[in-house]
Amino acid sequence: MSPIRFATLKMLYAHGESRKYGGAHGGGWAAHAAVLDRLAANQRVARSLGWTSCAIERSGTGRFAAWGVPPGDYRRHRIPDWASDST
Repeated sequence: MSPIRFATLKMLYAHGESRKYGGAHGGGWAAHAAVLDRLAANQRVARSLGWTSCAIERSGTGRFAAWGVPPGDYRRHRIPDWASDST
């Protein structure tokens, strides 16, 4: 199995950006796909915990992020990276 699957979201972003800015050649799409896969996994966990209105969004040319409304709240929040956050 590829070690990229177990990296934190922060590490996945850094990996993708290093590929994008010439840190290494090839594999840029794989790094981008790994970020989207992690965001989708975080979104599935959030939904299972009662979050609503979950979406993966990108503002302008920035990073993709998962957003949703946690239970008991009415405002949208960034969905945590469940695999790496201890909260």
